[in-house]
Amino acid sequence: MRALVAILCLAFALTGRASSSSSEISDLWYTVGEDGWGVNIVLQNDVAFATFYVYDTNRNPVWFTAVLGFSGAPGYVMAGDLFVDRGPWFGGAFNPATVTERKAGTATFTLNDLSHATLTYTVDGVVVSKQLERLTFKLEDFSGAYGGGYSIRKSSCTPSSLNGLQDVSGYLTLTQTGSNLKIAVAASDGTTCTFNGTLTQYGKMAQTDGTYACSDTTVGTFQLLEMTPTTSGFTARATGRNQFCQWSGQMGGITLEP
Repeated sequence: MRALVAILCLAFALTGRASSSSSEISDLWYTVGEDGWGVNIVLQNDVAFATFYVYDTNRNPVWFTAVLGFSGAPGYVMAGDLFVDRGPWFGGAFNPATVTERKAGTATFTLNDLSHATLTYTVDGVVVSKQLERLTFKLEDFSGAYGGGYSIRKSSCTPSSLNGLQDVSGYLTLTQTGSNLKIAVAASDGTTCTFNGTLTQYGKMAQTDGTYACSDTTVGTFQLLEMTPTTSGFTARATGRNQFCQWSGQMGGITLEP
C-alpha cells in the first residue's frame, strides 16, 4: 500500500504541472453556430501553441499559428504573436528553404471558466473577437478498476478540529452507464465511500456532479472537474461539502491490470 500511495502522489504532482498556472486548455475550441472553423490549442507547461483554421477574403482556407504565454493579467490570460506561414505544396517534395513566416498580428486567449473562453486576435490590422467553447464529440468512458484515492483539504469545519489535510488511499471502482457514474472507494483503513453523479463532457475533459456517502457516516455533495482519462488511469480536481466541512483537492488512480 505504501508503494501505491507513492505512485498516487507522483500522479497528482504530474497533474499539477500539466499547466503551471491552472487549468488544462489543450483542446479543440470553436464558436457555437459557426461550424467550419476553429482553433486547436496545445499546452506544454506554460506555453500554448494555437492553430487557427479559418478562411481568407476569397473564402479559401487559410491558417495561422500563435505562440502564447501567460500575460500576467488577472485571471487566466495567455497572449502572444500570431504568424502567417507559407510552404511547399503538400503533395510534392518538401523543400524547407521555401518555407516563409511573418508576424501578422497578435492573439489573446482568456479562459472564462473551464469550458468557455474569449479569443481576440489581429491579422494585418483586422481585429476579431470570438466567444469559444470546447468542441465535444462523445462521452469518455471512465469505467474500470484503479489503485489510487484522493487528497483533499477540509475547511470551515464544525468542529474546527476537523480542518486540515485528508489523504485517502485504496482502490476505486468506476462504473459508468451513459452519463451516470458511480465511484466505489475502498480505503486502506477499511472505510468505504460511494459517489454517484451525472457526467457531462466538455471537449477532452469531463465534469461529474452528485452526492456521496461513506461508512464513517459522512454524507454530502461533490463535483469532479477536469476529469481526464488516459491509458494509464484518470485524474480529476475534486470539491465538495458534507455535514461537517467543505473540501477541495484531487482524485485519481492508475489502471489495475486485469
